[in-house]
Amino acid sequence: MLFKKSPDKFWDLISSKYAASPIQDRAAYEAKITKLKTYLTEDSIVLDIGCATGTQCSDIANNVKQVTGIDISDKLLTIAEVRKAERKINNVKFVKTSLFDAHFQPAGFDIVMAFYVLHFFEDIDAVLKRIYDLLVPGGVFISETTCLGDKNFVLGKFLRLLGSIGLLPKINLLTTHKLEQAVKKAGFCIIEKVRFSDSNSEYTLIARR
Repeated sequence: MLFKKSPDKFWDLISSKYAASPIQDRAAYEAKITKLKTYLTEDSIVLDIGCATGTQCSDIANNVKQVTGIDISDKLLTIAEVRKAERKINNVKFVKTSLFDAHFQPAGFDIVMAFYVLHFFEDIDAVLKRIYDLLVPGGVFISETTCLGDKNFVLGKFLRLLGSIGLLPKINLLTTHKLEQAVKKAGFCIIEKVRFSDSNSEYTLIARR
């Protein structure tokens, strides 16, 4: 199966395996969620881009007014709905759509989250501009991004090749520097850059509109 024009089919295909995979570093994840919550209020309206099985959406639900999790995979979102029901959460909704959905209004969100998803966008400048526009003035953008341009350029080039012929979703070989520059170019001010694990984990960037 080729995924060049239908990356959603790739995520549908691996959805069960993805959902069954445990969080590799639970302590680091909990530290990240704790940090994230310091930027939330009971009135916060949150958008989670590429929410997958909705774990982070559900983990912050009690701290905010509303969370919208979006993804392109029907099967991942089905799993997210089941897990939401199991936890009896009422202020999270999951939608199969993209960041550029016209239903999302400018200044419609207080917080936008993007965890391990930005490297799947080819035009990172357009994505960050869209996120900037969706945030209220003073709103916060929180992201973690796989930067294969930093970590393993040879592997990154191989994965990008597979993406270009459709065997994987397209991969953008971002570097931390390139990402930070793009965030600033979009108009954000980076206020925190945190690594929650001593292992080879990604930085969490926190930026304010």
